[in-house]
Amino acid sequence: MKARLFFASTVTLGILASFVFVIFFLIAYFADLINAWVLIGLTVIMNLIMWLVSPFITDWIQKVFYKIRWVTYEEFSAEHREIAFFMKEVCEKHRIKMPRIRIIQDANPTAYCYGSYPNNARLVLSEGIFKYLTPEEQNAVVGHELGHIVNKDFIIMTIAVALLEVLYELYYICLRTKRRSSSKKKDITPLIGILAYILYIIGSYLVLYLSRTREYLADRFSAEHTGNPDSLSMALVKIAYGIGVEEESESAQRLLASTRAMGIYDYKAAHSIGTTFKQAMGGDSGRVAGQLTKVFMFDFFSPWAFISELNSTHPLTGKRIKALSKYAMQKGFRSIFDFRAVEEEGKNLDRAKLRRGFVQGLTFYLVPIAALGIGIVNFVVNPLYLSYSLNLSLGVSIFGAGLLIKGFYMFGRRGGIPEKKTVLELMQDPYANPIRGRYVEVQGKVIGKADAGSYLGEDVKMHDSSGCLIYLNYESAIPVFGNLIFGLGQAKEMIDKQARAVGWFRRSAFQVIDLDNVETEGKRIKSYTRFWGIIFGLFLIVLGMFLFSYFGGYI
Repeated sequence: MKARLFFASTVTLGILASFVFVIFFLIAYFADLINAWVLIGLTVIMNLIMWLVSPFITDWIQKVFYKIRWVTYEEFSAEHREIAFFMKEVCEKHRIKMPRIRIIQDANPTAYCYGSYPNNARLVLSEGIFKYLTPEEQNAVVGHELGHIVNKDFIIMTIAVALLEVLYELYYICLRTKRRSSSKKKDITPLIGILAYILYIIGSYLVLYLSRTREYLADRFSAEHTGNPDSLSMALVKIAYGIGVEEESESAQRLLASTRAMGIYDYKAAHSIGTTFKQAMGGDSGRVAGQLTKVFMFDFFSPWAFISELNSTHPLTGKRIKALSKYAMQKGFRSIFDFRAVEEEGKNLDRAKLRRGFVQGLTFYLVPIAALGIGIVNFVVNPLYLSYSLNLSLGVSIFGAGLLIKGFYMFGRRGGIPEKKTVLELMQDPYANPIRGRYVEVQGKVIGKADAGSYLGEDVKMHDSSGCLIYLNYESAIPVFGNLIFGLGQAKEMIDKQARAVGWFRRSAFQVIDLDNVETEGKRIKSYTRFWGIIFGLFLIVLGMFLFSYFGGYI
């Protein structure tokens, strides 16, 4: 695993550095941008200063915005003797100073570390870690964070992000600075700026890859030093569960969002795992693990999982737990997470169906974007020497047609009898799709707004009959204004009531139903998600035709 981190770090930093140098050389050759060098120099210096002082800034932010308690090692040891002993043992083994300990007085389970170098690192634990996890699982979480400190990977991330910022500065300079050189060479600095931005986008994904790699290494570090990989696996599952339970408060939402990249778990991916754990609670650990491994089939076999992970700072939970399980087997341990049955079941999946669903979904998702691009190019370049009015009307109509095609694909045919399903059954479907909806009916209890602390939000979330979580996306017949009225009135009235939700189920990082209708206490509420998913495209087609008929060929 260390070799893997070394490879990821070398490749990421090397490619980012080469991107930067290429842009520097092109600028130096084709333009005389002396001020640009000064700006880049300042960017590098500012990043260096920020790297040194950022821990103190983070300290201040936490002190102001969160109920944080600064404790000495002795105070921490008096409260959590076993964890304190484990921390001391690991730090002495790797010859680093004991990290400064912070306790966030929040029941939301999270943990993270930060600092400029290993000997000034801070380790932050929320009270939720002690509420939801056993002592062995708490040790595993602390071991994971100590792994980041020992591996010094946060320093590598700092350098990588700094290089990204330099690329963005170069893009900004090239597009906004006119060439002042007396050379007769053609000025291509705008093209260099576009190249810098493209490399910036590529570099962003490389940094995300590096971030995911360091999480795997920290997981391995924890497993090696606790001697029980399953402790961290269960800790991840329980953290996901705790996030689902505790995230109702606005402060908890702010804490999770602000520490998303640093935290041990990406809170946006928590509900699919936490909701499964809640459904399986009450059984033995083997039953819990068995239910979870079926949900992880999406992580292992769905092409959509790759897209979901591509934009994430953390690996998919299923992949993290599988890596820990594999390590346990290598060390001769019997992991409660047995993926052999899932792998066998995966062999029987219809791979052609998986690929077909992915290709179709991605194609229909990109159709409006491609149509918009065609419209813009046609309007700007005007290769057919048509009037601007015709180009404009064609562009609007083409974009509308793209949206219309996408809408029909997303929602399919309305009507018929919806499938009665539990959320767990839907989550265990490896063919689940974030684009093509599955028309279903789910029954349960509305527990609150989809966005905790939101007074105006129209979307809600529901626990089904087994306690699993699902988001319900509502759209009013009157855009914006109707949603606000619903959020202030009926959405609030639905909370804590039994409900029957019918709509189109989709799965990506989280699970959602685009509502067709929802019924509470005999009152049926109609939702217009499908209507607006289709009608807006049709509206643009009509608008394009109107523009052409009104302006004709005069513009």
